[in-house]
Formats: sequence, structure tokens, C-alpha cells
Amino acid sequence: MPNVLDIGPVDALAKRASERISNPAVAKRYAKLAASRILRNPRCFRPAAEAELSNAPAWVEAALERGETISVYRRNGAMAARLHSVARRINDVERLSAMDETEKPERAAAIKEARRFLTKITNANFDDAARRALQLSEILAVWEGAADTSDVCEDQSIVLLSGRIWRRVTSVAALRAVGREFENCLARTSRNNGYGAMLFRGTAQFWVLRDFNGAGHVVACVAAPLATRFIEVKGPRNVHVPNDHPDLLQLATALGVRPTQPRPPMPPRPRFGEPPMIMREMIEQLQQPCRCSLCQPRAVPFTISERLRRGGATH
Repeated sequence: MPNVLDIGPVDALAKRASERISNPAVAKRYAKLAASRILRNPRCFRPAAEAELSNAPAWVEAALERGETISVYRRNGAMAARLHSVARRINDVERLSAMDETEKPERAAAIKEARRFLTKITNANFDDAARRALQLSEILAVWEGAADTSDVCEDQSIVLLSGRIWRRVTSVAALRAVGREFENCLARTSRNNGYGAMLFRGTAQFWVLRDFNGAGHVVACVAAPLATRFIEVKGPRNVHVPNDHPDLLQLATALGVRPTQPRPPMPPRPRFGEPPMIMREMIEQLQQPCRCSLCQPRAVPFTISERLRRGGATH
């Protein structure tokens, strides 16, 4: 391993990568593995410059007298990406180990292997741990992929007067397929976060408007289990869909949703040479006479007899 002048950046990178692991004990073990892997990568270091050695501690002078090289950490994007990727895989293994093997006995062997891996991760080599974590995380991905294809709601259709059909999305995998079709963020959703989690947990329902040929035109996200409002309505490539869209109004009627009021029309643009509406209002306000006490004409003072009469005095 190199003689590193400052080990702080190495530990900081290892700690940042370990933060992707939800289990604190496993994250602490992984931080040690990651730091040792960085120290074994010569591309993460460079020889220290003269200015950097001017205020070096005593051990640096002793190492220089022995003819050893003093190194300084330098950023390596590929190494950082690998550390974060392996940390995500280990977090998947942590999720795999947290499953109950009694629910599905055929998965018990993989779950026990994941627990055994996390127990021995401290004594493992980084590359071996990364390889094994990849294998176990792929098992979890297969299981979750199978779970994403299962229906979380009934398959429903609403035929409109125009002949178009609103089709309800029944699974997370189908929601991702809609996202790929519409080229929006639904293509990257999962049952652990985002809209996929809302569908999986039953807090939202999704409907897709399709024509005679099966092409999608609108995807609507509606609150669930009670359809009280539209959460979001978009067209392909996130094109805006107005609230008074006739097909959307028919879906709202069928589900019992009261659509929001359409936006008020924008005021007409001023023609060339005309001042804008706001400027015209400001000019009109400035043309109005001022009503403050300083600008009002002063009243004629009362005479002595009038003041006595107002005060109730009698002659």
C-alpha cells in the first residue's frame, strides 16, 4: 500500500459509498473494505509535490529518508462509481436477508446464504464480496421482477362515446411499459419508490386512454382507493392535457372525480404602440387626484362667534 499523506479523502469516499447501505453495522464493515480497496488502486494516488511536503509530519521525513514515495489521493471517477455500485448490490443483499424464508420455502436457501454473506463480509476480499453480492442481488431482482408482473388491482375498461377506451393499469411492470410507450419517468419507476410504489400500495390508480389501434394518448394518475382527484394527467412525452378534455371529463364522471376548473384565459397581448394593461392601470391611478391631507384644500377657519356658538356658549 502507498504512504498516503492524508487518509481523510479516502475514508470520506468510503463512508459516502457505505451510506447507500441501510444497515449501519453492514455499512461500517463495507466502509473498511472500500477504504482498503482504494488504497490498493494505484490510479487513485499521485506523488506528493514539494509544497505538500513542507508541513508534513515526522513519519513523512522518515519515509523519505528510507527512499519511499509519499502519495496524495486524487479523484478517480471509475473507482468511485464501482464503490457506489457494489454498495447498492450489498444493500439488495440486505433486503434479501430480511425476507421471511417460511413464507416461501423454496427461497430459504438464498435467504440464508445472504445472511451468511453479510456476517462474513468483514473477512472477505473486496472483489470476491462484490462478485457474490452481484449474484445475490440478481436473485432478488428476479423475485421482484416476478412480483412486479402480478396484478395489484382488477383489469377495468371504460368505453367512451368517441370509441376510445380508458384501460386501467394493473401491475408495476405494465406501468413501466406505459412509461416506455409515453417516454416519461414511469419507465424508471419501481414498487419501492415513485408512482410504482403508489400503485403497489394502493394509494393511486392509473388509466391509459387508447384509440382503435391501441395507441396511447393520455395517462391519468387518480387518487385511490377513493377517486377524489386527479394527481397528474399527461400525454406522450409529458404533453399538457387540459382539464376540460372531453375524454378526461368522461373518465372523471365514471370514477366520481370532480375535475378542476380550467385556467382562465390570458389577457390579449397589447398591439404595437399600445401600453400593456398593467401600465395603463398605473397611468390611470397616477391621473387620479390625490386625496391625502396634504393635497386637500385647507378649510376656512371658523370665526370667534361661530366657535362660541358651536361650543354651546350663549350671549
